[in-house]
Amino acid sequence: MRILIAYIVIGFLGCCHFVSAQHTRYTFHDEEKTHLKEIYHVQDTLSNVLEGKYLSYHINGNIESKGQFTNNETTGQWEFYYETGKLKMRGDLTNNSNDGYWEYFYENGNKSMEGEINDQKRQGEWKIYFESGALKEKGKFLDNKREGHWTDYFEGGGIKGEIDYAFGKGRYTEYYPTSEKRAEGPKSDSRNVGIWKYYYKDGSIQAEGQYQNGKKSGLWKYYHHNGELMAVGEFVNSEPEGKWVYYYENGAVNSKGQFVDGKKSGYWGLFYEDGSLKGESNFENGSGAYSEYYKSGKLKVQGPIVDGKNHGVWKYYYEGGNLEGECKFVSGRGEYYGYYPDGSLQTKGIIEEGKKIGKWELYKNDGSLSGYFKPIYDNNLLKKEDLEEIKSTKKYGVADFRFRGKRFRYFQSKINEFQGVVANANPFFSFIGRVPVGMEFYLQERLGHEFEFEGIRDPFFISDSDVPIDEVYSRGYDIAIKQKFYNPGGEFGLWYFGHEIRFTNLSHFANVSHVLIPDNVVRASASEQRIEYSVLLGYRLMQSTVSSGFTVDAFVSLGTGYRSFDVSDTFKDAFSDLPQNEVPLAFNFGLSFGYTFSFGARGKK
Repeated sequence: MRILIAYIVIGFLGCCHFVSAQHTRYTFHDEEKTHLKEIYHVQDTLSNVLEGKYLSYHINGNIESKGQFTNNETTGQWEFYYETGKLKMRGDLTNNSNDGYWEYFYENGNKSMEGEINDQKRQGEWKIYFESGALKEKGKFLDNKREGHWTDYFEGGGIKGEIDYAFGKGRYTEYYPTSEKRAEGPKSDSRNVGIWKYYYKDGSIQAEGQYQNGKKSGLWKYYHHNGELMAVGEFVNSEPEGKWVYYYENGAVNSKGQFVDGKKSGYWGLFYEDGSLKGESNFENGSGAYSEYYKSGKLKVQGPIVDGKNHGVWKYYYEGGNLEGECKFVSGRGEYYGYYPDGSLQTKGIIEEGKKIGKWELYKNDGSLSGYFKPIYDNNLLKKEDLEEIKSTKKYGVADFRFRGKRFRYFQSKINEFQGVVANANPFFSFIGRVPVGMEFYLQERLGHEFEFEGIRDPFFISDSDVPIDEVYSRGYDIAIKQKFYNPGGEFGLWYFGHEIRFTNLSHFANVSHVLIPDNVVRASASEQRIEYSVLLGYRLMQSTVSSGFTVDAFVSLGTGYRSFDVSDTFKDAFSDLPQNEVPLAFNFGLSFGYTFSFGARGKK
């Protein structure tokens, strides 16, 4: 005969869980009794009243729960664990009911939330955390309903939103990380309800519509920055439904069609700004054959779409009608073959989700491999004008004469000169999205060579998924090689001039609404590379100019170079505020803290 043992496993709202016990002190998961299930104590074998310590186990042998019974009722602190052995939650259980302070944990060990529970209802102040351990939100509960002022936070810090609850309801205001208002609308508990409005950072309206039980419902409208309508249509349970129309900023129709159960259905048309047909497809349950046209009306692209992705053979045509390329897709990915107008192979490479990725091959008309290139990420496939032949590098001989004259004194060695290495960094620059580290070598008097690496993450303390819609964020690095010519500046410092070569590699991103399904957020991307030459002017403050010690280096530089900026036509608007000119004005500044390690101190002059 088995006895029903009641103990409480506290979830977000609290629930009851029951385990069975036998007349003995042990139960097992299997009939062979090789996997222990629980250990418990009873007052006697006749009544089977639980008394004393209790332990239960997962099938893998790790502890599932542990606590105490008194006269068949739970009492004192109980702990519950993940199958991995990590603590899941702990708190007081009195008479088989939650009572007192409870803590909940992510499987990585960080706390997920904490607060008081009385009679299975949350009371008083509660704190909820991100998996990283950062505070996510805090506020008070009254009989399991949110009450009073609640505050939400970004994972990197700063207020994300605020609301004042009364009987579990209130009006919420959400902010960008830079404190501008992003959205506002009513909430019931933690769910969005009623009419909501979203805003661009400049305060102009971005979208408006209704929520029901936390899901988008009914008519929603989306707007361009200039206030013109961008898209309009209806949602059912946050899935687009019925007729949707998308517009250019000038008010012309961009595309239109029907959704059924969140998927495109029936005829969809895409249009140029002058109203002429750009593309069309007949969809059934999100699948259909797509055709795109030149403005002249001639066929440009044709291929099947399955579940919203390119799938099967796609063909691309020159405006004259000759085959320009073809690609066999499998769920949005395929190998593309591009042809010259005479039909010979021109290019070959991989296309994934509409972007050319990886290393592409370039061929001559005779079929021989000409070279490789990095694709340009746009919506159109590579055109002939985009390609450059690989040119051989000319080798120049060294002149058999040299100019004679006064030698540059900074390169002349001196007796008893100071030699050393400086290690430097500036973690404080993380607040402006950069973390520079460097190593500088003084192997000759008044001459320094520095190698600098700078990690770029802007904004630094905000995760990619938390960056607001349409706000650009950048990830990358730059590497600089500097040559510095030092001049005496005093007992504790040296001013210098010099020059540097700097290479920068950046990826820019923006979380934007999908062009056809505004509720779906996609990540737009652009890549930027720069190589720059600049002249330097700076000052190095040193604890000692003749031996080891702490040092601070400040500099400014000005120069120019070459920039490569690649972005697709689809996402050009998302990065329109970024400088994209090929010949940039290179201005840079820096402040680093370090320590000088001396190879041999010298006497003061």
